[in-house]
Amino acid sequence: MYLSAGAKLVTGTEVILMDCIAENLSPDATLAAAREFKPDIVLAIMAIEYFDNDVAFLKHLKMELPMALVGCFGHLPGNYQRETLEATGADFILAGEPDHSFRSLLENQATATTPGVGDAEGHAEAERTASRLAGVAGLAYFDKSGAFVPAEFQRMESLDSLPYADQSSIDHSRYGEPFFGHPYTTFLTSRGCPFSCNYCVRTFGRKYVPATAAHVVGEVTAAVNNHGIKYFRFMDDTFTASKQRVLEICAGLEKLEGITWSCLARPNTIDGEIADALNRAGCSRVYMGIESGSQKVLDYLKRGYKLENVIENIRAVKRSGLELIGWFIVGSPAEEREDFEKSIRLARELRLEYIAVSTLVPYPNTELYELEKDEIEFNLLPYKCEFKQQATTEREAEFYRRYYLTPSFIAGKFGHLARHPVETMKASAEFLRYAVASKRDPNRRDLL
Repeated sequence: MYLSAGAKLVTGTEVILMDCIAENLSPDATLAAAREFKPDIVLAIMAIEYFDNDVAFLKHLKMELPMALVGCFGHLPGNYQRETLEATGADFILAGEPDHSFRSLLENQATATTPGVGDAEGHAEAERTASRLAGVAGLAYFDKSGAFVPAEFQRMESLDSLPYADQSSIDHSRYGEPFFGHPYTTFLTSRGCPFSCNYCVRTFGRKYVPATAAHVVGEVTAAVNNHGIKYFRFMDDTFTASKQRVLEICAGLEKLEGITWSCLARPNTIDGEIADALNRAGCSRVYMGIESGSQKVLDYLKRGYKLENVIENIRAVKRSGLELIGWFIVGSPAEEREDFEKSIRLARELRLEYIAVSTLVPYPNTELYELEKDEIEFNLLPYKCEFKQQATTEREAEFYRRYYLTPSFIAGKFGHLARHPVETMKASAEFLRYAVASKRDPNRRDLL
Protein backbone atom coordinates (compact mmCIF):
# COMPACT_ATOMS: atom_id res chain seq x y z
CA MET A 1 0.00 0.00 0.00
CA TYR A 2 2.95 2.34 0.61
CA LEU A 3 4.36 1.50 -2.82
CA SER A 4 0.95 2.11 -4.39
CA ALA A 5 0.74 5.52 -2.74
CA GLY A 6 4.20 6.45 -3.97
CA ALA A 7 3.47 5.25 -7.51
CA LYS A 8 0.33 7.35 -7.72
CA LEU A 9 2.44 10.45 -7.14
CA VAL A 10 4.15 9.87 -10.50
CA THR A 11 2.22 11.79 -13.15
CA GLY A 12 0.17 9.61 -15.46
CA THR A 13 0.58 6.41 -13.44
CA GLU A 14 -2.41 4.12 -12.95
CA VAL A 15 -1.99 1.52 -10.23
CA ILE A 16 -3.80 -1.58 -9.05
CA LEU A 17 -2.79 -3.65 -6.03
CA MET A 18 -3.65 -7.34 -6.26
CA ASP A 19 -3.53 -9.31 -3.01
CA CYS A 20 -4.30 -12.68 -4.54
CA ILE A 21 -4.41 -14.53 -1.21
CA ALA A 22 -6.85 -12.13 0.41
CA GLU A 23 -8.93 -12.01 -2.77
CA ASN A 24 -8.84 -15.83 -3.05
CA LEU A 25 -7.64 -15.68 -6.65
CA SER A 26 -6.27 -18.77 -8.35
CA PRO A 27 -3.09 -18.47 -10.43
CA ASP A 28 -5.15 -18.58 -13.62
CA ALA A 29 -7.54 -15.88 -12.37
CA THR A 30 -4.58 -13.73 -11.35
CA LEU A 31 -2.97 -14.05 -14.76
CA ALA A 32 -6.28 -13.23 -16.45
CA ALA A 33 -6.65 -10.07 -14.34
CA ALA A 34 -3.07 -9.05 -15.13
CA ARG A 35 -3.62 -9.52 -18.87
CA GLU A 36 -6.77 -7.43 -18.71
CA PHE A 37 -4.99 -4.56 -16.96
CA LYS A 38 -2.09 -4.70 -19.47
CA PRO A 39 0.57 -3.37 -17.08
CA ASP A 40 3.81 -1.75 -18.16
CA ILE A 41 5.44 -2.72 -14.87
CA VAL A 42 4.65 -5.51 -12.40
CA LEU A 43 6.18 -5.64 -8.93
CA ALA A 44 5.72 -8.61 -6.58
CA ILE A 45 6.88 -9.38 -3.07
CA MET A 46 8.28 -12.91 -2.67
CA ALA A 47 7.84 -15.06 0.42
CA ILE A 48 10.47 -17.26 2.04
CA GLU A 49 8.72 -20.54 2.87
CA TYR A 50 6.77 -20.42 -0.42
CA PHE A 51 9.69 -19.28 -2.56
CA ASP A 52 9.31 -22.19 -5.01
CA ASN A 53 5.67 -21.30 -5.70
CA ASP A 54 6.49 -17.63 -6.14
CA VAL A 55 9.34 -18.38 -8.54
CA ALA A 56 7.13 -20.59 -10.69
CA PHE A 57 4.31 -18.06 -10.78
CA LEU A 58 6.58 -15.12 -11.57
CA LYS A 59 8.14 -17.08 -14.43
CA HIS A 60 4.68 -17.80 -15.82
CA LEU A 61 3.64 -14.17 -15.38
CA LYS A 62 6.65 -12.94 -17.35
CA MET A 63 5.82 -15.35 -20.17
CA GLU A 64 2.22 -14.07 -20.23
CA LEU A 65 3.33 -10.42 -20.21
CA PRO A 66 6.56 -10.38 -22.25
CA MET A 67 6.48 -6.62 -22.91
CA ALA A 68 6.02 -5.66 -19.25
CA LEU A 69 8.90 -5.04 -16.89
CA VAL A 70 8.51 -7.67 -14.16
CA GLY A 71 10.32 -7.29 -10.86
CA CYS A 72 10.27 -8.51 -7.29
CA PHE A 73 11.64 -7.83 -3.83
CA GLY A 74 11.93 -9.64 -0.50
CA HIS A 75 14.52 -11.29 1.73
CA LEU A 76 15.59 -14.06 -0.64
CA PRO A 77 15.54 -12.02 -3.88
CA GLY A 78 17.54 -9.29 -2.18
CA ASN A 79 20.20 -11.72 -1.02
CA TYR A 80 20.19 -14.01 -4.06
CA GLN A 81 19.73 -11.47 -6.81
CA ARG A 82 21.29 -13.21 -9.78
CA GLU A 83 19.86 -16.60 -8.88
CA THR A 84 16.35 -15.16 -8.54
CA LEU A 85 16.55 -13.32 -11.86
CA GLU A 86 17.72 -16.45 -13.65
CA ALA A 87 15.09 -18.68 -12.02
CA THR A 88 12.11 -16.37 -12.61
CA GLY A 89 13.03 -14.70 -15.88
CA ALA A 90 12.15 -11.42 -14.16
CA ASP A 91 13.69 -8.18 -15.39
CA PHE A 92 14.76 -6.63 -12.10
CA ILE A 93 15.02 -7.00 -8.34
CA LEU A 94 14.69 -4.24 -5.76
CA ALA A 95 17.18 -4.76 -2.92
CA GLY A 96 16.31 -3.52 0.56
CA GLU A 97 13.58 -0.94 0.97
CA PRO A 98 11.85 -0.62 -2.41
CA ASP A 99 10.06 2.74 -2.04
CA HIS A 100 12.49 5.19 -3.62
CA SER A 101 13.81 2.68 -6.18
CA PHE A 102 10.34 1.81 -7.40
CA ARG A 103 9.30 5.42 -7.73
CA SER A 104 12.55 6.25 -9.55
CA LEU A 105 11.89 3.36 -11.92
CA LEU A 106 8.46 4.76 -12.74
CA GLU A 107 9.85 8.23 -13.30
CA ASN A 108 12.62 6.75 -15.46
CA GLN A 109 10.10 5.34 -17.93
CA ALA A 110 9.34 8.80 -19.31
CA THR A 111 12.97 9.42 -20.22
CA ALA A 112 14.15 5.93 -21.19
CA THR A 113 14.94 5.62 -24.89
CA THR A 114 13.53 2.79 -26.91
CA PRO A 115 16.14 1.43 -29.35
CA GLY A 116 15.35 0.77 -32.96
CA VAL A 117 15.02 -2.69 -34.43
CA GLY A 118 18.33 -4.52 -34.11
CA ASP A 119 19.80 -7.43 -35.98
CA ALA A 120 17.86 -9.82 -33.76
CA GLU A 121 14.55 -9.33 -32.04
CA GLY A 122 15.95 -10.70 -28.76
CA HIS A 123 18.87 -8.26 -28.82
CA ALA A 124 16.55 -5.33 -29.44
CA GLU A 125 14.32 -6.39 -26.56
CA ALA A 126 17.32 -6.72 -24.23
CA GLU A 127 18.42 -3.19 -25.15
CA ARG A 128 14.92 -1.88 -24.61
CA THR A 129 14.67 -3.47 -21.16
CA ALA A 130 18.15 -2.33 -20.11
CA SER A 131 17.40 1.25 -21.16
CA ARG A 132 14.34 1.28 -18.92
CA LEU A 133 16.33 0.04 -15.92
CA ALA A 134 19.66 1.80 -16.29
CA GLY A 135 20.58 4.43 -13.74
CA VAL A 136 18.02 3.46 -11.09
CA ALA A 137 19.65 2.87 -7.70
CA GLY A 138 18.73 -0.33 -5.89
CA LEU A 139 17.93 -2.36 -9.02
CA ALA A 140 19.60 -5.64 -9.96
CA TYR A 141 19.26 -6.67 -13.60
CA PHE A 142 21.10 -7.89 -16.70
CA ASP A 143 22.37 -5.13 -18.95
CA LYS A 144 22.07 -5.10 -22.75
CA SER A 145 25.23 -7.21 -23.09
CA GLY A 146 23.88 -9.82 -20.70
CA ALA A 147 26.19 -8.85 -17.84
CA PHE A 148 24.71 -9.02 -14.36
CA VAL A 149 24.37 -5.66 -12.58
CA PRO A 150 23.98 -6.18 -8.80
CA ALA A 151 21.97 -3.86 -6.58
CA GLU A 152 23.15 -2.22 -3.41
CA PHE A 153 20.90 -2.56 -0.36
CA GLN A 154 18.67 0.52 -0.05
CA ARG A 155 17.64 2.13 3.25
CA MET A 156 15.32 5.00 4.05
CA GLU A 157 16.57 7.93 6.13
CA SER A 158 13.12 9.29 6.98
CA LEU A 159 9.74 7.58 6.87
CA ASP A 160 8.06 10.97 7.18
CA SER A 161 9.06 11.57 3.55
CA LEU A 162 6.74 8.77 2.41
CA PRO A 163 3.06 9.30 1.60
CA TYR A 164 0.50 7.58 3.78
CA ALA A 165 -0.32 4.00 2.80
CA ASP A 166 -2.87 3.80 -0.01
CA GLN A 167 -5.88 2.57 1.95
CA SER A 168 -8.08 2.90 -1.14
CA SER A 169 -6.15 0.07 -2.82
CA ILE A 170 -7.60 -2.75 -0.69
CA ASP A 171 -10.94 -4.13 0.45
CA HIS A 172 -10.69 -3.74 4.22
CA SER A 173 -13.37 -6.35 4.86
CA ARG A 174 -10.95 -9.05 3.65
CA TYR A 175 -8.51 -8.41 6.51
CA GLY A 176 -8.67 -8.77 10.26
CA GLU A 177 -7.51 -10.66 13.33
CA PRO A 178 -9.38 -12.75 15.91
CA PHE A 179 -12.09 -10.92 17.84
CA PHE A 180 -11.51 -7.66 15.93
CA GLY A 181 -14.14 -6.12 13.69
CA HIS A 182 -14.07 -4.36 10.31
CA PRO A 183 -12.97 -2.31 8.48
CA TYR A 184 -9.43 -3.35 9.39
CA THR A 185 -5.96 -2.35 8.17
CA THR A 186 -2.29 -2.28 9.14
CA PHE A 187 0.38 0.39 9.49
CA LEU A 188 4.17 0.22 9.45
CA THR A 189 5.63 3.12 11.43
CA SER A 190 9.27 2.08 11.71
CA ARG A 191 11.76 -0.02 9.79
CA GLY A 192 14.86 -1.85 10.84
CA CYS A 193 15.47 -3.70 14.08
CA PRO A 194 18.18 -2.49 16.49
CA PHE A 195 18.17 -5.61 18.66
CA SER A 196 20.67 -8.45 18.64
CA CYS A 197 18.57 -11.61 18.08
CA ASN A 198 20.64 -13.95 15.92
CA TYR A 199 17.76 -15.73 14.17
CA CYS A 200 15.78 -12.75 12.92
CA VAL A 201 15.34 -11.95 9.24
CA ARG A 202 16.12 -8.22 9.10
CA THR A 203 14.50 -7.32 5.80
CA PHE A 204 15.25 -3.65 6.46
CA GLY A 205 18.58 -4.08 8.28
CA ARG A 206 19.76 -3.22 11.80
CA LYS A 207 19.42 0.56 11.63
CA TYR A 208 16.20 1.63 13.33
CA VAL A 209 14.34 4.32 11.36
CA PRO A 210 11.02 5.42 12.92
CA ALA A 211 8.43 7.82 11.61
CA THR A 212 7.76 10.69 13.98
CA ALA A 213 4.81 10.45 16.34
CA ALA A 214 3.09 13.32 14.51
CA HIS A 215 3.38 11.48 11.18
CA VAL A 216 2.01 8.27 12.67
CA VAL A 217 -0.95 9.97 14.32
CA GLY A 218 -1.62 11.85 11.08
CA GLU A 219 -1.68 8.66 9.02
CA VAL A 220 -3.97 6.83 11.43
CA THR A 221 -6.28 9.85 11.67
CA ALA A 222 -6.53 10.05 7.88
CA ALA A 223 -7.42 6.35 7.68
CA VAL A 224 -10.08 6.74 10.37
CA ASN A 225 -11.64 9.86 8.88
CA ASN A 226 -11.37 8.97 5.19
CA HIS A 227 -11.95 5.22 5.23
CA GLY A 228 -13.86 4.57 8.44
CA ILE A 229 -11.07 2.44 9.88
CA LYS A 230 -11.79 1.34 13.44
CA TYR A 231 -9.52 -1.71 13.79
CA PHE A 232 -5.85 -2.01 12.93
CA ARG A 233 -2.43 -3.36 13.86
CA PHE A 234 0.95 -1.66 13.95
CA MET A 235 3.25 -4.10 12.12
CA ASP A 236 6.56 -2.68 13.40
CA ASP A 237 8.96 -5.40 14.53
CA THR A 238 8.91 -3.68 17.93
CA PHE A 239 6.35 -0.90 18.18
CA THR A 240 7.59 -0.11 21.71
CA ALA A 241 11.27 0.24 20.73
CA SER A 242 11.28 3.96 21.64
CA LYS A 243 9.44 4.73 24.88
CA GLN A 244 9.11 8.47 24.25
CA ARG A 245 7.80 7.97 20.73
CA VAL A 246 5.19 5.39 21.72
CA LEU A 247 3.96 7.60 24.55
CA GLU A 248 3.58 10.52 22.12
CA ILE A 249 1.74 8.33 19.62
CA CYS A 250 -0.62 7.09 22.31
CA ALA A 251 -1.32 10.66 23.45
CA GLY A 252 -2.33 11.54 19.89
CA LEU A 253 -4.46 8.42 19.37
CA GLU A 254 -6.41 9.07 22.56
CA LYS A 255 -8.27 11.79 20.63
CA LEU A 256 -9.71 9.20 18.19
CA GLU A 257 -12.90 7.60 19.43
CA GLY A 258 -13.89 3.98 18.98
CA ILE A 259 -10.60 2.58 17.66
CA THR A 260 -9.25 -0.85 18.61
CA TRP A 261 -5.74 -1.92 17.72
CA SER A 262 -2.82 -4.21 18.45
CA CYS A 263 0.96 -4.03 18.28
CA LEU A 264 4.17 -6.04 18.72
CA ALA A 265 6.55 -5.66 21.67
CA ARG A 266 9.58 -7.17 23.39
CA PRO A 267 9.56 -7.86 27.13
CA ASN A 268 12.42 -5.41 27.70
CA THR A 269 10.77 -2.52 25.82
CA ILE A 270 7.53 -2.26 27.73
CA ASP A 271 6.56 -1.41 31.29
CA GLY A 272 3.50 -0.41 33.29
CA GLU A 273 3.59 3.20 32.08
CA ILE A 274 3.66 2.18 28.42
CA ALA A 275 1.02 -0.51 28.94
CA ASP A 276 -1.36 1.96 30.58
CA ALA A 277 -0.77 4.47 27.77
CA LEU A 278 -1.48 1.80 25.13
CA ASN A 279 -4.69 0.89 26.89
CA ARG A 280 -5.92 4.49 27.08
CA ALA A 281 -5.16 4.97 23.37
CA GLY A 282 -7.36 2.10 22.22
CA CYS A 283 -4.83 -0.74 22.11
CA SER A 284 -6.46 -3.96 23.27
CA ARG A 285 -3.83 -6.57 22.41
CA VAL A 286 -0.06 -6.89 22.58
CA TYR A 287 1.87 -9.62 20.75
CA MET A 288 5.06 -10.25 22.71
CA GLY A 289 8.10 -12.28 21.71
CA ILE A 290 8.84 -14.10 24.96
CA GLU A 291 10.48 -16.96 23.00
CA SER A 292 11.62 -19.16 25.90
CA GLY A 293 11.38 -19.72 29.63
CA SER A 294 15.03 -20.79 29.72
CA GLN A 295 17.77 -18.20 30.17
CA LYS A 296 20.20 -20.57 28.46
CA VAL A 297 18.06 -20.61 25.31
CA LEU A 298 17.49 -16.83 25.45
CA ASP A 299 21.25 -16.30 25.62
CA TYR A 300 21.80 -18.66 22.68
CA LEU A 301 19.23 -16.69 20.65
CA LYS A 302 20.95 -13.44 21.75
CA ARG A 303 17.73 -11.89 23.05
CA GLY A 304 19.76 -9.40 25.08
CA TYR A 305 17.99 -9.49 28.45
CA LYS A 306 17.69 -11.51 31.63
CA LEU A 307 14.36 -13.23 32.10
CA GLU A 308 14.25 -12.30 35.76
CA ASN A 309 14.42 -8.62 34.79
CA VAL A 310 11.46 -8.66 32.38
CA ILE A 311 8.92 -10.87 34.14
CA GLU A 312 7.53 -7.83 35.97
CA ASN A 313 7.15 -6.00 32.63
CA ILE A 314 5.08 -8.87 31.28
CA ARG A 315 2.91 -8.92 34.38
CA ALA A 316 2.45 -5.15 34.14
CA VAL A 317 0.94 -5.65 30.67
CA LYS A 318 -1.48 -8.16 32.14
CA ARG A 319 -2.43 -5.84 35.02
CA SER A 320 -3.15 -3.00 32.60
CA GLY A 321 -6.01 -4.99 31.10
CA LEU A 322 -4.34 -5.53 27.72
CA GLU A 323 -4.75 -8.94 26.12
CA LEU A 324 -1.34 -10.58 25.92
CA ILE A 325 -0.37 -13.12 23.26
CA GLY A 326 3.01 -14.73 23.83
CA TRP A 327 5.25 -15.99 21.04
CA PHE A 328 7.57 -18.91 21.79
CA ILE A 329 10.33 -20.61 19.80
CA VAL A 330 11.15 -24.29 20.22
CA GLY A 331 13.72 -26.61 18.69
CA SER A 332 16.89 -24.52 18.97
CA PRO A 333 20.20 -26.43 19.21
CA ALA A 334 20.57 -25.15 22.77
CA GLU A 335 17.16 -26.39 23.91
CA GLU A 336 17.04 -29.53 26.00
CA ARG A 337 13.95 -31.13 27.46
CA GLU A 338 14.34 -29.19 30.70
CA ASP A 339 14.43 -25.90 28.76
CA PHE A 340 11.28 -26.83 26.85
CA GLU A 341 9.48 -27.61 30.11
CA LYS A 342 10.53 -24.21 31.49
CA SER A 343 8.85 -22.50 28.52
CA ILE A 344 5.55 -24.29 29.07
CA ARG A 345 5.74 -23.58 32.79
CA LEU A 346 6.38 -19.87 32.19
CA ALA A 347 3.47 -19.57 29.74
CA ARG A 348 1.15 -21.12 32.30
CA GLU A 349 2.43 -18.97 35.17
CA LEU A 350 1.91 -15.80 33.12
CA ARG A 351 -1.66 -16.89 32.25
CA LEU A 352 -1.31 -15.65 28.70
CA GLU A 353 -4.54 -15.22 26.74
CA TYR A 354 -3.06 -17.10 23.80
CA ILE A 355 0.29 -18.44 22.65
CA ALA A 356 1.90 -18.88 19.23
CA VAL A 357 4.67 -21.44 18.93
CA SER A 358 7.08 -21.97 16.06
CA THR A 359 10.09 -24.20 15.45
CA LEU A 360 13.36 -22.31 15.04
CA VAL A 361 14.39 -21.91 11.38
CA PRO A 362 17.98 -20.86 10.58
CA TYR A 363 17.14 -18.51 7.71
CA PRO A 364 19.97 -17.53 5.35
CA ASN A 365 21.75 -14.23 5.86
CA THR A 366 21.20 -14.32 9.61
CA GLU A 367 23.80 -14.61 12.35
CA LEU A 368 22.30 -17.95 13.37
CA TYR A 369 22.78 -19.30 9.86
CA GLU A 370 26.46 -18.37 9.89
CA LEU A 371 26.88 -19.82 13.38
CA GLU A 372 25.31 -23.17 12.51
CA LYS A 373 25.85 -23.42 8.75
CA ASP A 374 27.69 -26.75 8.99
CA GLU A 375 24.58 -28.18 10.65
CA ILE A 376 22.04 -26.71 8.21
CA GLU A 377 20.55 -28.08 5.02
CA PHE A 378 19.98 -25.14 2.68
CA ASN A 379 18.97 -25.02 -0.94
CA LEU A 380 17.46 -22.06 -2.75
CA LEU A 381 15.59 -24.04 -5.43
CA PRO A 382 13.84 -26.19 -4.52
CA TYR A 383 13.76 -24.20 -1.31
CA LYS A 384 14.89 -25.96 1.84
CA CYS A 385 16.29 -24.49 5.03
CA GLU A 386 16.39 -26.51 8.25
CA PHE A 387 18.72 -28.01 10.82
CA LYS A 388 20.06 -31.43 9.88
CA GLN A 389 19.37 -32.59 13.41
CA GLN A 390 16.46 -30.63 14.88
CA ALA A 391 16.10 -31.30 18.60
CA THR A 392 12.55 -32.46 17.95
CA THR A 393 9.86 -31.61 15.41
CA GLU A 394 7.00 -32.50 17.75
CA ARG A 395 7.48 -29.89 20.47
CA GLU A 396 5.44 -27.26 18.62
CA ALA A 397 2.26 -29.35 18.73
CA GLU A 398 3.00 -30.62 22.23
CA PHE A 399 3.32 -27.03 23.50
CA TYR A 400 -0.09 -26.14 22.04
CA ARG A 401 -1.81 -29.22 23.43
CA ARG A 402 -0.38 -28.88 26.93
CA TYR A 403 -1.21 -25.18 27.11
CA TYR A 404 -4.66 -25.05 25.54
CA LEU A 405 -6.16 -28.42 26.47
CA THR A 406 -6.21 -27.78 30.20
CA PRO A 407 -9.26 -27.25 32.43
CA SER A 408 -8.00 -23.86 33.65
CA PHE A 409 -7.55 -22.46 30.12
CA ILE A 410 -10.85 -23.81 28.84
CA ALA A 411 -12.73 -22.49 31.89
CA GLY A 412 -11.16 -19.08 31.42
CA LYS A 413 -12.49 -18.87 27.85
CA PHE A 414 -16.17 -19.35 28.64
CA GLY A 415 -16.59 -15.57 28.75
CA HIS A 416 -14.98 -15.25 25.31
CA LEU A 417 -17.30 -17.93 24.00
CA ALA A 418 -20.34 -16.01 25.22
CA ARG A 419 -19.17 -12.71 23.69
CA HIS A 420 -17.67 -14.07 20.46
CA PRO A 421 -19.21 -17.51 19.79
CA VAL A 422 -18.41 -17.67 16.06
CA GLU A 423 -14.82 -16.42 16.39
CA THR A 424 -14.14 -18.68 19.37
CA MET A 425 -15.45 -21.77 17.59
CA LYS A 426 -13.41 -20.95 14.48
CA ALA A 427 -10.26 -20.47 16.55
CA SER A 428 -10.88 -23.70 18.47
CA ALA A 429 -11.49 -25.67 15.28
CA GLU A 430 -8.30 -24.28 13.75
CA PHE A 431 -6.31 -25.24 16.82
CA LEU A 432 -7.70 -28.79 16.90
CA ARG A 433 -6.99 -29.18 13.18
CA TYR A 434 -3.44 -28.04 13.78
CA ALA A 435 -2.86 -30.20 16.85
CA VAL A 436 -4.19 -33.39 15.23
CA ALA A 437 -2.40 -32.80 11.91
CA SER A 438 0.88 -31.96 13.65
CA LYS A 439 0.71 -35.14 15.69
CA ARG A 440 0.32 -37.15 12.47
CA ASP A 441 2.86 -35.10 10.51
CA PRO A 442 5.51 -33.36 12.65
CA ASN A 443 6.91 -31.61 9.58
CA ARG A 444 3.89 -29.32 9.33
CA ARG A 445 4.80 -25.66 9.60
CA ASP A 446 1.29 -24.19 9.97
CA LEU A 447 0.88 -21.42 12.54
CA LEU A 448 -2.30 -20.53 14.37
